[in-house]
Amino acid sequence: MRDGVLVVVLTVWAVCLAGCLIIAEDEEVICVADDPAIVEINAISKLSFDADRQRAYKRIAAREGLSEAAQVHLVKEALDNLSFEAAKEDILLTLISTPGFGSAAESDILKRLDKFWESSKNKILEAINERQAQAPTAVK
Repeated sequence: MRDGVLVVVLTVWAVCLAGCLIIAEDEEVICVADDPAIVEINAISKLSFDADRQRAYKRIAAREGLSEAAQVHLVKEALDNLSFEAAKEDILLTLISTPGFGSAAESDILKRLDKFWESSKNKILEAINERQAQAPTAVK
């Protein structure tokens, strides 16, 4: 009994300090609502209508300065909570086009690319490639 309580207490303590809990088996990041954008994304996910969710997700995707954790969470929630592929594609393309688009979100998108039809896959891959082509090259 004490071991169970200790595990719960340590888990809550670790989550409060770190903000995210990483589960190594699935390589999934479970974010705790300490980032206002994540709280907002969670609220959007509860909206009743697909069109409302799409508009709200898109507003967040277009924001500059969105944290990597919020970007990954946005990708997950948009893909899980939007019904139409065109809406999902719209959110991802908007996120990819923002200056702060991060490698964690890019990796997450690429892992989930198999959920899309060929035309959407091609558009998303083209957007990522264009972004990488525009990025300044690293000096060795």
